[in-house]
Amino acid sequence: MEYSDNERLDILKRYIPVADMIAATFGSNCEVVIHDLKNLQSSLIYITGNVTGRKLGAPTTEVIVRELRRQGDDVKDMLGLTAQTRDGKFIKTSTSFIRDPHGKVIGFLGINFDITAFTMVNSIISEFSAAHDMEYIGKPFQESYAQTVEEVFENLIENTLREIGVPIADMKKEDKVLFVKKLEENGAFLIHGAVDRISEVLGVTKQTIYNYLDIIR
Repeated sequence: MEYSDNERLDILKRYIPVADMIAATFGSNCEVVIHDLKNLQSSLIYITGNVTGRKLGAPTTEVIVRELRRQGDDVKDMLGLTAQTRDGKFIKTSTSFIRDPHGKVIGFLGINFDITAFTMVNSIISEFSAAHDMEYIGKPFQESYAQTVEEVFENLIENTLREIGVPIADMKKEDKVLFVKKLEENGAFLIHGAVDRISEVLGVTKQTIYNYLDIIR
């Protein structure tokens, strides 16, 4: 059964009081968000607090897109991780996926707590960092918390180029296929306009990107 937009939004809006409660409890260093995954390009429908600088209508982050691509409706909550933003903030972050009564993922509630000031105080770090996550203190995963979908694409492309280690100007066909394969694995093609954007980056036609996807799949 496919839920209507209004029914889906009703489910998501039930989490607004929870978001407000969390933000009020943890104060100005805490930001709580609710995303509607119906539209990845403009999924942020509620935000309280200001840690990442995002506004309503911001896109889903590339980390969430990647996990949705890899796990679909079986995606697991991502709890108590440490991320570092592009502007250097250290953030303790948790994401809990919201499902409709049939188990389909329709959105998520995210908590972002700025622990930048705490990184200089070991006792406070220990309090806010669970033992299983200590490895992230030295090397947190990178997260852009983009305000536009273009920023999400830029981050996906930068990370993928870094991963394969070949500049676009030096890419042979097999490198371009691998580049597209890595982007597909990271969920880039879940975002509207991905084929256009990636064809521009590689300097090839959209049909060439579709051909690469056929090879991959």
